[in-house]
Amino acid sequence: MKKLKKLLALGLCLSMAAGVVTGCSTTQPTDPSGSSTGNTAKGDNNSLEGAHVFMFKSTGNSFGDLMFEGFNEYMEAKGEKAVYKSPAETTVAAQVQLLDELITQKVASITISTNGDAGYDEVFKKAKEAGIAITSIDSAASPDYRTTHVNQAEPNDIGAYLVQAAVLITLGIDYPEDGDMKGAVETALSGYTDEEIVLGVLSASIDTPVQNSWIAAMEAELQDAVYTGKVSPALDKKYGNDDLTESTTQAQAFIAENKVDCIISPTTVGIAAVGQCLKTSNSKIKLTGLGLPSEMQSFMPASASDDAFASVCPYMMLWDVIHLGAVSAASTLATLDGSFDGAVGSGFTMDVFRDYPETTYEAYDNGDGGTAVLAGTPYVFYKENMADWVKKL
Repeated sequence: MKKLKKLLALGLCLSMAAGVVTGCSTTQPTDPSGSSTGNTAKGDNNSLEGAHVFMFKSTGNSFGDLMFEGFNEYMEAKGEKAVYKSPAETTVAAQVQLLDELITQKVASITISTNGDAGYDEVFKKAKEAGIAITSIDSAASPDYRTTHVNQAEPNDIGAYLVQAAVLITLGIDYPEDGDMKGAVETALSGYTDEEIVLGVLSASIDTPVQNSWIAAMEAELQDAVYTGKVSPALDKKYGNDDLTESTTQAQAFIAENKVDCIISPTTVGIAAVGQCLKTSNSKIKLTGLGLPSEMQSFMPASASDDAFASVCPYMMLWDVIHLGAVSAASTLATLDGSFDGAVGSGFTMDVFRDYPETTYEAYDNGDGGTAVLAGTPYVFYKENMADWVKKL
């Protein structure tokens, strides 16, 4: 949609804010529970024997910090000890080394968001033989070794939502109050005759399972006839390795190339990096993706009276990350007490957590040879609710 673009005012991104982070129905999902943020890791200075370990992709990532907050809170409420252990580098090798150390220290369970599809079999086998329960979250571990995977939302729903949001944002259309983005896309594109819209993606690493599943779902959504001849089926993909510096470099490349109309970043490190670069350069490229309101408030409308399109990111989505961590804790405890084995149809009940009622989760076929439980659905943050959510997530 190049005719709708003005000349870009290119420039280097200024210093980025510290602490940026890593990522349906046709109606807006129920507003998830609000909650405070923070990392409340316990037990790191004591013996880890019998502890429940939560491991994210790397340290310094608020997405992982917030998930651990929920994990830790639920574990503590049950009288259990939770520990946050993540490597400094976002690599498979770094996680494997740390996992090996945790097995030696005789931890009770490991809940992990993996950095890749392969390279874990030997250490997971060792953990299983030691009687350590393995649950994966956010990014799935091998089905041969995990009890189940705690999925934040269906990948197909996330991919479809992201494409729909990017197209509407490119066309200058506010998030529809009824939440029916697909219906709004169909209406908007029915009379669209301008140049083909081109979407870009700034993801994590090229082999990160969860982001790749979302990208595959985006590509599947773009095969729908409603987009034919109006939105390019090819996504311009770049990878920032969930690293602030690399993500900034890739965002600058999008701006310099000036080939895309909207960038989708399904990682909270990437979306904040792109937001800063677009804002600093005064680029007319727009942005959507998966982000935390508290990290994205400088790049999004602050109130219902704002012009959403005066901001680089008119709207985006995510889920209640803290609740997601708590669900993984409940799953792990049910595994250890023998009431949940992760088989299709088996389930566990999670006690009341903050504003969430007691809920039963049932395992389903995840399509990768293992099972998963679904913690929730995507939730869209936009000008009508941002003022509330920046205080909660």
